[in-house]
Amino acid sequence: MRGPLVVLGDTLLDRDVEGLVNRLCPDSPVPVLDETVSLDRPGGAGLAAVFAAAQGAEVALVTAVADDAGGARLGTLLAAAGVRLYALPLAGATPEKIRLRARGRVLLRHDRGGGSAGAPGQPSDAVLRLIADASAVLVSDYGRGVAGHPALRAALAATRAPVVWDPHPRGPAAVPGVHLATPNEPEARELAKTPPGGSRLAVASRSAHALRRRWQARAVAVTLGGDGALLSHAGATPLVVPAPPAEGDTCGAGDRFASTATLALARGALVSEAVQEAVAEASAYVAGGGVATALPAPVRAVAPAV
Repeated sequence: MRGPLVVLGDTLLDRDVEGLVNRLCPDSPVPVLDETVSLDRPGGAGLAAVFAAAQGAEVALVTAVADDAGGARLGTLLAAAGVRLYALPLAGATPEKIRLRARGRVLLRHDRGGGSAGAPGQPSDAVLRLIADASAVLVSDYGRGVAGHPALRAALAATRAPVVWDPHPRGPAAVPGVHLATPNEPEARELAKTPPGGSRLAVASRSAHALRRRWQARAVAVTLGGDGALLSHAGATPLVVPAPPAEGDTCGAGDRFASTATLALARGALVSEAVQEAVAEASAYVAGGGVATALPAPVRAVAPAV
């Protein structure tokens, strides 16, 4: 690979709070969670970057970070994972997603920050050179503005590196000519405005074909959860890539899929080979316990800020 793998997109601070529920609140009929442990991790594009670095790649993350405690925490976690951070200024607070869990089940998700954030600031010349010299680029869009920045989009359109676009319904269209777009099934239907009717695979195929034509993408892989992925690329017949059986927490599986496919393309794999590798890796990730066990040890070892 000639340069680092670049992940570009929106990063959040994710926090899992695990605990025990043995009683109800005396003044309201709601469960009381007695916290036993909490784990902070980069979310969104940051999680995709951590996954890629854990697979041995040199990874640079281009994202918007606020000047607050959450942003500082993200910087510490990314550094522990071996990810080089190229931060764009971000007005407002760092977005956080907090999941309250007991016995492996999510009881409540609490979101905060990010609501008043403005557009990400202007990228530096170093960031634009980074994209130009990348071995591959993963755009991990979470609908918060980084993927829509005009200067970044111009750099993505001009790079000779393979570009993988993981879209979000609130985000912009992929830049023309991306090697691979990786929407999940609901995202593909919403983005393509696919009318209902026909089998699940038929709907996914119509969605993928419509997005490939609209975005001028070389290929679109619609991920189908436990059923694998459907790849629409050159030729009239889509390729269905089945997944081995896997049960567990699927949080982060889409990021795992996209980062694995990007790494494969950086090594020179065909798109079909990259999708097959990504399906196998995402299934193994879910079966192995998901994000709770997939984070590299240095990230798990970073104690929460007090």
